[in-house]
Amino acid sequence: MKFFSYSYNSENIFVNFEFKELDDLKEDQSFKKCGYLGPKGTYTEIAAMKYFGENVFLIPLQSISDVFEMVQSKEVDFGVVPIENSVEGSVNITMDLLFEKTDIQVVGECIVPIKHFLLSYENLDLTEIKKLFSHQQAIGQCSKFIKNRLNNPEIIFTASTANACEIIKDVQKSAAIGSENIVNIYNLKVLAKDIQDSKSNSTRFFVIANSERFTKIEGTEKNYKTSIICSPKHNKPGVLYNMLKTFKEKNINLTRIESRPTKKQLGEYSFYIDFEGYKEDKDIITALVKLEKMSSFFKILGSYPKWKERE
Repeated sequence: MKFFSYSYNSENIFVNFEFKELDDLKEDQSFKKCGYLGPKGTYTEIAAMKYFGENVFLIPLQSISDVFEMVQSKEVDFGVVPIENSVEGSVNITMDLLFEKTDIQVVGECIVPIKHFLLSYENLDLTEIKKLFSHQQAIGQCSKFIKNRLNNPEIIFTASTANACEIIKDVQKSAAIGSENIVNIYNLKVLAKDIQDSKSNSTRFFVIANSERFTKIEGTEKNYKTSIICSPKHNKPGVLYNMLKTFKEKNINLTRIESRPTKKQLGEYSFYIDFEGYKEDKDIITALVKLEKMSSFFKILGSYPKWKERE
């Protein structure tokens, strides 16, 4: 079985890839294996390259679920998955899998600016496009451009932006929305640049690992974040206030809070909370112990350094 090793230039633009046999990957312990939502050319691939640099073998997978399964089975050392976008919000499948899967730990984050390109294998005027393919989030992030510049094309959602570019090769009068990286990989024509509705569009990615493989992070600097999931024991007035008050009492800054249905009963929710600090800091331990007592479900996803762009 073969996987890919990729090369990028200083601007994170794809320039080359080579094949690696699985047996060679197993023997070469100097490189880690990282699964990501493929195929090659996705924004998740860009996130993986930004986070790990060159010292990683990237393994493109067909779905976010596949990334979790490969990490859980220890077939890869790490996985990279999208967790939220500044325009379209949370990626629900990632949130649900973080809730459901055991032995998964969040060990890092990466933030990627999103610049969408309208791409095709044909030289088309924008009004000639009959079918438009891309990931649901990418379509949502370009909704104004689609409405104002295109002639009401049929919208087809795909597993990823790169997957859309593979599909349109066999579809006439079609286009896809994807990253600049895809242009070089698939030899596509650029019909329009920077078509995202928000110029400050960005996506946050989690780096995940198997809990049995990844041990305690050294150091507890203030530039760490911790992510947890909790569900209140009782659905009653003030329950969320009381849960969040535990952070206020210890002066812990929350950076994100989202809710998702528990899928058990209508009106029951789990809360996904990110906050500043390390899970073994004294005040955070106190707050989490108190919070766990209020919860029917409680899970620490992990502590990890805040993302910082390399200089």
